[in-house]
Amino acid sequence: MAALMGLDLGTTAVKVGIFDGESGEPLGVARAEYSPVAPHPGWVELDAGEYWRATVEATRMALSHSGGPEVLGIGLSSQGQTFLPLDAGGRPLRSAIVWLDTRAEDQARRLTEALGTAELRRHRGAAAITAIDSAPKMLWLREHETDVWGRTRYLVMLPDYLGLLLTGERRLDLSNAGSTGMIDRVAHDWWPRALEAVGVPREWLSPLGRPAEPIGELTADAAGELGLREGTVVALGANDQLDGAVGAGNVEPGLASGTAGTAMAIIATLDASGHEPPEGLLWGSHPVPGLRYLLCYAKTSGVLLTWLRELLGADYEELLAEAEQAPPGADGLVCLPHFSGTATPTFRSDVRGGFAGLTLAHGRPHVVRSVVEAVCFCARDALALAESAGASPTELRMLGGAAQSEWWMQLMADVTRRPLAIPACPDAAVLGGAIFGGVAAGLLESIAAAARRFYREERRFEAREEMRDALDEAYGAYRDTMQRLYPGALG
Repeated sequence: MAALMGLDLGTTAVKVGIFDGESGEPLGVARAEYSPVAPHPGWVELDAGEYWRATVEATRMALSHSGGPEVLGIGLSSQGQTFLPLDAGGRPLRSAIVWLDTRAEDQARRLTEALGTAELRRHRGAAAITAIDSAPKMLWLREHETDVWGRTRYLVMLPDYLGLLLTGERRLDLSNAGSTGMIDRVAHDWWPRALEAVGVPREWLSPLGRPAEPIGELTADAAGELGLREGTVVALGANDQLDGAVGAGNVEPGLASGTAGTAMAIIATLDASGHEPPEGLLWGSHPVPGLRYLLCYAKTSGVLLTWLRELLGADYEELLAEAEQAPPGADGLVCLPHFSGTATPTFRSDVRGGFAGLTLAHGRPHVVRSVVEAVCFCARDALALAESAGASPTELRMLGGAAQSEWWMQLMADVTRRPLAIPACPDAAVLGGAIFGGVAAGLLESIAAAARRFYREERRFEAREEMRDALDEAYGAYRDTMQRLYPGALG
């Protein structure tokens, strides 16, 4: 049986999926976890060796679960922003600086001032460099770890680092390169002025390409460790949200896909011929030629339920069952879900989370319901932003931990006023990677055709008209409270 493999480099785990090359059915999926560390407040790092260890472990487990079919193509998926400095021999000089790291607030401000908001908007598609972007953290490295910087000969993101380990070749996809803040989206290449501002020589950075273009072939050493065939084609992928969009069949205008995991991210698809999106939205070329994507996200989503679980000493199912019993609007209790600041469209690091309207009559069910509703409000905000940029999403396809709860997804359909579908394959990012690998290997005809053929719907939720007034009132209370406490933070 011909099979394809997707490999997703996540924040806390590597996930590998083996899929039937004809039907897209999953044959075996596995994950191997790791734990980023915070050596100082605001810092998030991970030893580089952990990425390869987890890749080997997850690949061997997935192959075992799938019965060991012949894998003909491998495609990548990755978190953005995380990067590594390498020496002349391609060896890491320090731990990876993970995307969540915010140590470089000062450098982000200085880079924004140096490059100018108008030029940033024109070349990068956003009016500011943020502390999440790689560029300010690279500048921090240059200023604070001069010994490391002096020995650096390559700066790699996670996908081109893994591609190097797999094939011996360095190549990076445009979407993950864009997360550095140093890409010219007009020229589809590195932006010389940004490189100069950070102090990064062009030769330190990998050549760029589009999803489904080959990086190279699996080396004998890598194949031996992974249990795969030497010479297997390894393909460029995309940022994990874009891989997930492809795996969820979000490959035509009118669709949106989202992930409600640690964070909330919504990808809306539209024609590339439209006007430039308004300030504050992240956008770029969709993996499917001729299309554009819009990315809107909130930094905290499902992680809030994890926080509550640990705080209250209860499991997820118990908390959600209790929340379901509370009335819409949680009897006036409003959760502000931005515990780590806002993301699109304002990227306000000064914003904090909280609860407003608490009374002695409120109990645990109200608190949990207010959190769940707040996550849904973030999705509604994201879709409104997408509409302001010319997208017209008529259906939302959701992935991530929250998608396992039928009650939560029904609530999200009610709040967003759109049909909501749950893909049959919950591992859409690894399926998207496998599609890229299949196109690169010549097994699949195109990204769009394969995504449509492989997509299957598991469940569907329609917005309930009888819930509209109560949830509109709760959403309005959330917006009003945010505006009073943090004017302009929601755009």
